[in-house]
Amino acid sequence: MSKKLLDKIYEGHKLQDKYGKEFYEEAKEILEHPIVLQMKQFNHHSQTSCYQHCVHVAYYCYKLAKILGWDEKALMKGGLLHDLFLYDWHDYTPGKNERLHGFEHPNKALYNAHKYFKLTRKEGDIIVKHMFPLTLTLPSYKESYVIIMVDKFVTSCEVLDRFFKTKKRILNQKAR
Repeated sequence: MSKKLLDKIYEGHKLQDKYGKEFYEEAKEILEHPIVLQMKQFNHHSQTSCYQHCVHVAYYCYKLAKILGWDEKALMKGGLLHDLFLYDWHDYTPGKNERLHGFEHPNKALYNAHKYFKLTRKEGDIIVKHMFPLTLTLPSYKESYVIIMVDKFVTSCEVLDRFFKTKKRILNQKAR
């Protein structure tokens, strides 16, 4: 994957994008909420914070929903809050009667989202089902399927970005 493609993926939602300004206006209240800002503390995938990851996912969900004529507000809100679990999952140790992070965090994110925000059933479904098929319950809304795909795409890009940066660094060291 080329650097230019990754730049487009990461920077596509800035204000120069057709949907960027609208997205940030709609998302402003959530993006500036103190509990959401706490996600900046936690590394998520490679060098991306949980906050950055959620913004990337929410933006691309929003954009797809606008194009498809689906519920962009539910996808934006669900995307911004889908990983609102508020801990470093790399250091996570399951408690008694808990499973691994991948299985547990959708419910923790939903709990936190309900605690700080008013959610519709659709927004809750988007949050709690975003890890399907790892979490076995089928999504109830078409918008929930969008976040499943977008989250996996964005995660792949974040992980591949780290891989290519590491590969380049190793090749440069060998060339010396």
